[in-house]
This record gives sequence, C-alpha cells and structure tokens, in this order.
Amino acid sequence: MKGGKYLKKIREQKKLTQLKTSQLTGRPIPRLSEWENDLYAIKLVDFIDIAEKVGVKDYNSIFKD
Repeated sequence: MKGGKYLKKIREQKKLTQLKTSQLTGRPIPRLSEWENDLYAIKLVDFIDIAEKVGVKDYNSIFKD
C-alpha cells in the first residue's frame, strides 16, 4: 500500500471529508485528493503533520492491513 492510501485510511477512520481534512490541516483539497489517489507521493513530514492535526494517536492501527 502506498502512502496516499494510508492518508485516506486515516481520513475515513476519523470520519472526515476531504473538505474537513483540508480545513483542519491547511492543505488544499486537490492536493489531498492527489495524495490519496497516489498521483503524487506524500512526504513523511506531511503525512505525520496531517495525522497529528486530525488527532491520530495510534499509528499501528493505520498500518495494519
């Protein structure tokens, strides 16, 4: 699974829309969509920043397939 799929998994686990995620993180919706669809690779620093801003506490739950 590529990084964008984990970003989408976080958003879905938190029951957030891309709009709400954009508002919480300051990232534009088109960029979130590009990352989630793996059109562009998300940098680790961006992934961690987004995860923190939406309240991820347990990273293990994200990476279990």
